[in-house]
Amino acid sequence: MRVMPILLSCLLVFGTSGCMVLDEVDAANAKMAQRSTKKDEAPSAASTPEAKRSALLEQSKQWWESARSITSSGSDGSDASIVHCRLPEGTHFMSRDDCLTQGGVPERRSG
Repeated sequence: MRVMPILLSCLLVFGTSGCMVLDEVDAANAKMAQRSTKKDEAPSAASTPEAKRSALLEQSKQWWESARSITSSGSDGSDASIVHCRLPEGTHFMSRDDCLTQGGVPERRSG
């Protein structure tokens, strides 16, 4: 008779925990189904090569309309940090990081 309450309590514990596990598995399957349908959707028109090219041409056109000089620092105040880079084979113009990567000595350009 002592064994019967223990068996009933074990059966109750295992039965209720199984329901929680199955609920979690069902919820995860639903999330996976949602994510897979998003990946299966057709790519948008903006991701085609022609659309990318036309967007790039439009950006270029807008940049040239607002350009004040040939340098890349424009109206947004960005600085390209182009320097004179003294390398063994001569002086080149490049970004400071590229100069240091190639073992050169960067000299800030004047002007």
